[in-house]
Order: sequence, then C-alpha cells, then structure tokens
Amino acid sequence: MMRRCWTVVVLVALAACDSGRLGAPLGTMGGTTGTGGTSIAAGVVGTWRRILYFLAEDGSASSSETTWRFNANGTASRLSVTRNYTAGLADAQTVDARWEALTQSLRITYLPPSSGTFEFSYRINQDTLYLASQAYVRVAP
Repeated sequence: MMRRCWTVVVLVALAACDSGRLGAPLGTMGGTTGTGGTSIAAGVVGTWRRILYFLAEDGSASSSETTWRFNANGTASRLSVTRNYTAGLADAQTVDARWEALTQSLRITYLPPSSGTFEFSYRINQDTLYLASQAYVRVAP
C-alpha cells in the first residue's frame, strides 16, 4: 500500500513538471477567415506536446505522449510514445503529414505509408493548443 501511495505521488509530481493544463480555459477560437493561412494559422506553427499518465489497479505505471510538429511550409509530424514505467519498456511511432488551417479547423492529411485526411477543431490560448478539445502545451516555437 505504501509503495502504491509513493507511485501516485511520483506520477503527480511528473505531471506537474509537464506544465500541462487541467480543464480548458476560455480563449479565442483558432481558424482563418476565407481561404489560405493568416496570422492565427501561423500561431499553430511549432511543437506541441500532450502527456497522459496512467496508474493501473495492479500498481503498474505508464504514459502516452503525443508530440505534434507543425511547420510553416505545411508539413507536419506526429510522434507517439508509449511508456510502461513498471516494465521499463517504451515504443515510439512517427507519422508524417501535411496540414492546413480552415475556417475553424485544421485539416491533417497523413502521408504514406499512413493514410487518411482528418479535420480537427482547434483553438489556441497562450501556450496551449486545443486540437479536438485535447490540450497540447507548446514546447518549441
């Protein structure tokens, strides 16, 4: 029981260091007016990260980390890292894409060998990008 309590304390401390946000603060909607990019769409350019920590009933600890990199030339990449802290294992996958800002959404098209085009609502509030209502913290311009 004491080990489990310390594990929870450590995971909470790690989450606090991530500077993640709890809840979605009020902010302006992202998007553009008309077609093509604007300064609002330019605000998407940069690297954004979201980390979720999990503690299972059996005491095992893991995390899921997603990092989006949106480049000014319309290219993007998504790095997904899953970690099992208890077993000392990690797995990573990178997907390349193209992106464009629409009126109130981002259109992301995955490049081969992945495939698919998706539109996600978005907004930016200071250093947080809400992509489909999921918060990503800016880690680099």
